[in-house]
Amino acid sequence: MATTTTKRSPPRALYRKVEHFLWHFLGVGISVGAVLATLSTLLMLVSLFLVGSAGNGSMRAALLGISWNDIVGFEAGLLAIVIVGFAFSAAFVSIYDLSLRLVIGQARVQAQQSRSHPRPIRPWAFRLLVGCFVLPAAFLLVLSAFVNPDSKTVSTVQVPQAQVQPVNMGSAINTPFREAEPSFTADGSTMYFNCNNADICVSRLEGTWEEGKWTPPESLGAPVNTGYEEVEPVIKGAGDKLYFTSRRPQGSLRNVPIPSPFMDFLKVANALSGSKRSSTSLSLGGLGLNDIWVSHKTNEGWSEPQNLSDIPGEPPVNSTYSDHCLFFSADGNEAFWTSTRPGGYGGDDIWTSRRVNGEWSAPENLGPNVNTAGDEHMSIPTPDGKSLYVTSSRAGGFGNEDIYITTRDFDGKWGELVNLGSLVNGPGDDRCPAWTPDLKIFLFDSVRKGGFGGRDIWWVNFKDVTGYPSA
Repeated sequence: MATTTTKRSPPRALYRKVEHFLWHFLGVGISVGAVLATLSTLLMLVSLFLVGSAGNGSMRAALLGISWNDIVGFEAGLLAIVIVGFAFSAAFVSIYDLSLRLVIGQARVQAQQSRSHPRPIRPWAFRLLVGCFVLPAAFLLVLSAFVNPDSKTVSTVQVPQAQVQPVNMGSAINTPFREAEPSFTADGSTMYFNCNNADICVSRLEGTWEEGKWTPPESLGAPVNTGYEEVEPVIKGAGDKLYFTSRRPQGSLRNVPIPSPFMDFLKVANALSGSKRSSTSLSLGGLGLNDIWVSHKTNEGWSEPQNLSDIPGEPPVNSTYSDHCLFFSADGNEAFWTSTRPGGYGGDDIWTSRRVNGEWSAPENLGPNVNTAGDEHMSIPTPDGKSLYVTSSRAGGFGNEDIYITTRDFDGKWGELVNLGSLVNGPGDDRCPAWTPDLKIFLFDSVRKGGFGGRDIWWVNFKDVTGYPSA
């Protein structure tokens, strides 16, 4: 006798259980995701307006620096945050359901589920979440579209008769973006500098400095420039080795755009994560927030940059803190850089290391004559090794950041910083000193009237600057 098998339908209680779980999962996930996305969006916008505008010299320059890569990274970052919200929701709803069953019993939970209807998704949370994805990206795109990138006309006179004010390098180099931190090859004809807010460019001098004919700046492109920040280039005299500062991550995240738009926020988070004198820090860059990287010029172009800590024979610069603005003495046996590591006197401090018998010494703080509770950075030694030009935000200057000089005595102790005065320093930011190899021209970047909007590169005759070294 044939028997027939009747497929039994799952009990209605199971359907109700799954239905309740899914609705609660979606409701909690969207609510949590909306709150996290909102916080992330607000922090991103605050960091853009505060850190971005301060770092680039103007809000206009910060907005001009917004690219499709930033928008894509921002949206992808929000998506990752929402996924975290749903992961939290899955764990929360599961634990809540289990706890409820343990407290009031399985039968009562099933009875409640059979009598009640699942709570719908909260409209405010859904609207807030959609708004976080749509409105900030649209806002940034509209703002960047309305910011005119065209440069205005600025005097490019190269040699004033009686120099009482710095001279802007003009539209050949400067734009509404940030241009800063020039560095030269030994013949002085090739200049590497920070351009487009967060890239490194190169330009070549055709003719004499007085003629001021520079080739259009060219971005170094990949692998030196990425979607992250690459600044503070230092080119070796032969033009075949480039040191620079970058906030790029290492490994598989290097070419992923997601973290890139959040770097300013992470910079703020790192600054607030603990005292600069403590061991508390977030590890966000290669070995920290900012690290020094090195690339070599080959027949095929620039090599894949290496973190300085991975290269034998280089000074011990990088740490789990922010390390940047690396310079070497003329003989290559002293390194000076900026760091927020413990043991300093304030935010950014100047540190040094010496190479003796082929070995670099442990990092040493330059002490209270140079470093203060403010920020000191971009320390470049004169060719004779006697003096150091330093950017500082200490009180008593002409503006927010001024350029100073310190000179060491016969015992190697660095003296008090001396302000360079009104020829170089003005009411805005004046920073990042540099000079041509022939010691004729002293350059720096500045935010001042008569510029193009962001940080521009300006120059004066070096012989007129306090502390001018003998050739």
